[in-house]
Amino acid sequence: MPPRIIGKIDLRDYNLTRDIEHLNSVTKQPEEYDEFGQGHWKNLSIYNASGDASDTQYRSTDHCLPTEHALACLHLREFIHTHFKFDNLQMVRARSLVDGLVIPHRDFVELGQKTKYFRVFVALEDNDESFHSDEHGVFQMRAGEVWYLDAGISHAAVNFGLHSRMFLCLDFMFEDAFVDTDIFGAQAAIDFDCHTTYIERQPLHTTHVSEIISATSKIINRHTFKDIVFALSKYHFIYDLPVSSCYDWIISAARQADNLEIIDKAVGLRRYLIEQRDIGQRYAINDWNA
Repeated sequence: MPPRIIGKIDLRDYNLTRDIEHLNSVTKQPEEYDEFGQGHWKNLSIYNASGDASDTQYRSTDHCLPTEHALACLHLREFIHTHFKFDNLQMVRARSLVDGLVIPHRDFVELGQKTKYFRVFVALEDNDESFHSDEHGVFQMRAGEVWYLDAGISHAAVNFGLHSRMFLCLDFMFEDAFVDTDIFGAQAAIDFDCHTTYIERQPLHTTHVSEIISATSKIINRHTFKDIVFALSKYHFIYDLPVSSCYDWIISAARQADNLEIIDKAVGLRRYLIEQRDIGQRYAINDWNA
């Protein structure tokens, strides 16, 4: 399902500057799927199933509890409680991505399909060098906008700059039919006159693609593999390409190089990130002994 703006909230009613500064100052800790981000990529649990700020694992819960980060951010906590219902809320995270990239992947691959997962993002500040993408295109989120993102399809994110890009990620779960507005609280003040737009990207000729694959085949090995994954993952933000085309390019390059080790590694990476994985399964890009 394509991403869309559900509505916009006026952030001028909330002094979030100090809360954002606090969240940016929190030391990054190891977390789930950490190695699929490059640069400064940080996810802080604001509300979760345990109330433990070090718990970064998404899972179903009947009680979404505040962590120490929620308790430290008075205005942000007021913002969340005013505008969003907790009935079906599973987790709230603050996400910071600076001078970095989250490579194309799918979430909830390992979870059942009967339950309806509904993920929304709220941009807490503007950043002209920050972009999101999925199978439908590349787009930017502006401060106060509430976006639905289908985390079950391939998607990625990038911040080409050095400035903060703080977002809220709210995960809801519904057992029965619902509409977008079911996530909002009774006191929510939402502007629904919003329009979803995509970034216009440059075309990339098939000849250029062949040249990229050929050049990659000459340098790809176990020492360059991770760097190549991140480099080629950025192309679709600039050129009109499928979000996960980078994995097909890498597999083709490995086959041109006739490198069975890299072929297996690349095929396994694509399978894990966008095709199939088990609950609790991990995949280390630089682990060549698995």
